[in-house]
Amino acid sequence: ITNQRVFASLTLPLDETKRLGKAHGASINDMVLWLCSTALREYLKESRELPEASLVAGVPVSLRAEGDTRMNNQATMSLVDLATHEADPLQRLHKIREATASMKNTLGAFGELIPTHFPSLGAPWLIGGLAALFGRSRLANRMPPIANVTISNVPGPEKPLYFRGAELLAIYPASIVTHGQALNITVLSYAGGLYFGFTACADRVPSVQRLAVYTGEALDELEAVFAK
Repeated sequence: ITNQRVFASLTLPLDETKRLGKAHGASINDMVLWLCSTALREYLKESRELPEASLVAGVPVSLRAEGDTRMNNQATMSLVDLATHEADPLQRLHKIREATASMKNTLGAFGELIPTHFPSLGAPWLIGGLAALFGRSRLANRMPPIANVTISNVPGPEKPLYFRGAELLAIYPASIVTHGQALNITVLSYAGGLYFGFTACADRVPSVQRLAVYTGEALDELEAVFAK
């Protein structure tokens, strides 16, 4: 990746997304992954770069138990097959559901063994240095990436927030990209909406706004399938 960034945003209705997901036995996390998968498939088809093998998403997962308020990091990164090679939208959703169920089973079995708190590794000077070293060494050109894209779904406030009487209307999360993963899609739920932030390397993911458009169209596509 280079030092040039592009950003696109999208808002989708949370209740409708949950309703369509429930009709197909999918959670809101499954739906977010499906929406992104469908958008990525259309985006790559448009440029005739859709691979035969499925794209893989790196998905941050919280391991924090309910009621645990300790001030530490309790999260890990898991991999989910996005089934982008699957043309049928419902079959794609089914495979994503299978992938997330497998991920949950694995985390449930080995969650206590997974290290989650790395205070020193989070130091900005160290992360920046490692990223620079990784870039200069061009290892990203020789090593296959473990994931093609990062997708995060973060639950946010369910009720509107205010600042000095002014209502906060939208929150579009911006995140980071790395060598080997030039696209980061972060989704935040807030006050009945799903707010998508698409952060990308400008040179590697041109016209990132098209991804936002395709994500919105994906929800319409599933609504049409459900109507049948």
